[in-house]
Amino acid sequence: MGYMLLYPILTINIESNNMNATQDASNDAQNKINRKLIEYNETQNDLIFKTRKRLFKLEHNFRLLILAIAITGSVTALMGLVVVNG
Repeated sequence: MGYMLLYPILTINIESNNMNATQDASNDAQNKINRKLIEYNETQNDLIFKTRKRLFKLEHNFRLLILAIAITGSVTALMGLVVVNG
Protein backbone atom coordinates (compact mmCIF):
# COMPACT_ATOMS: atom_id res chain seq x y z
CA MET A 1 0.00 0.00 0.00
CA GLY A 2 2.85 2.40 0.85
CA TYR A 3 4.39 1.65 -2.54
CA MET A 4 1.19 2.71 -4.30
CA LEU A 5 1.33 6.12 -2.60
CA LEU A 6 4.97 6.72 -3.53
CA TYR A 7 4.52 5.97 -7.22
CA PRO A 8 2.49 9.12 -8.05
CA ILE A 9 4.90 11.29 -6.06
CA LEU A 10 7.92 9.81 -7.88
CA THR A 11 6.16 10.28 -11.21
CA ILE A 12 5.42 13.92 -10.41
CA ASN A 13 9.06 14.50 -9.40
CA ILE A 14 10.36 12.90 -12.60
CA GLU A 15 7.96 14.96 -14.72
CA SER A 16 8.93 18.09 -12.80
CA ASN A 17 12.63 17.36 -13.38
CA ASN A 18 11.96 16.78 -17.08
CA MET A 19 10.10 20.11 -17.30
CA ASN A 20 12.99 21.84 -15.49
CA ALA A 21 15.51 20.28 -17.87
CA THR A 22 13.42 21.37 -20.85
CA GLN A 23 13.11 24.89 -19.43
CA ASP A 24 16.88 25.02 -18.77
CA ALA A 25 17.61 23.94 -22.35
CA SER A 26 15.18 26.54 -23.64
CA ASN A 27 16.78 29.23 -21.46
CA ASP A 28 20.26 28.24 -22.66
CA ALA A 29 19.15 28.43 -26.29
CA GLN A 30 17.55 31.84 -25.71
CA ASN A 31 20.69 33.08 -23.94
CA LYS A 32 22.83 32.00 -26.92
CA ILE A 33 20.50 33.84 -29.29
CA ASN A 34 20.59 36.92 -27.07
CA ARG A 35 24.41 36.88 -26.96
CA LYS A 36 24.60 36.60 -30.76
CA LEU A 37 22.14 39.48 -31.16
CA ILE A 38 24.15 41.62 -28.75
CA GLU A 39 27.38 40.85 -30.64
CA TYR A 40 25.67 41.67 -33.95
CA ASN A 41 24.32 44.94 -32.54
CA GLU A 42 27.76 45.88 -31.22
CA THR A 43 29.22 45.29 -34.69
CA GLN A 44 26.47 47.40 -36.26
CA ASN A 45 27.05 50.18 -33.72
CA ASP A 46 30.77 50.18 -34.51
CA LEU A 47 30.02 50.48 -38.23
CA ILE A 48 27.51 53.27 -37.60
CA PHE A 49 29.92 55.29 -35.49
CA LYS A 50 32.79 54.81 -37.95
CA THR A 51 30.51 55.92 -40.80
CA ARG A 52 29.35 58.98 -38.85
CA LYS A 53 32.98 59.89 -38.12
CA ARG A 54 33.87 59.65 -41.82
CA LEU A 55 30.82 61.72 -42.80
CA PHE A 56 31.72 64.37 -40.24
CA LYS A 57 35.23 64.61 -41.68
CA LEU A 58 33.86 64.83 -45.23
CA GLU A 59 31.42 67.58 -44.24
CA HIS A 60 34.21 69.49 -42.52
CA ASN A 61 36.49 69.14 -45.56
CA PHE A 62 33.65 70.16 -47.88
CA ARG A 63 33.01 73.33 -45.84
CA LEU A 64 36.71 74.17 -45.98
CA LEU A 65 36.67 73.61 -49.76
CA ILE A 66 33.66 75.91 -50.18
CA LEU A 67 35.37 78.55 -48.02
CA ALA A 68 38.57 78.28 -50.09
CA ILE A 69 36.60 78.61 -53.35
CA ALA A 70 34.74 81.64 -51.96
CA ILE A 71 38.00 83.31 -50.90
CA THR A 72 39.63 82.52 -54.25
CA GLY A 73 36.63 83.89 -56.12
CA SER A 74 36.58 87.05 -54.02
CA VAL A 75 40.31 87.65 -54.47
CA THR A 76 39.99 87.05 -58.22
CA ALA A 77 37.07 89.47 -58.45
CA LEU A 78 38.95 92.12 -56.49
CA MET A 79 42.05 91.66 -58.65
CA GLY A 80 39.85 92.03 -61.72
CA LEU A 81 38.50 95.31 -60.35
CA VAL A 82 42.02 96.52 -59.65
CA VAL A 83 43.14 95.65 -63.18
CA VAL A 84 40.06 97.23 -64.79
CA ASN A 85 40.25 100.39 -62.70
CA GLY A 86 44.02 100.35 -62.45
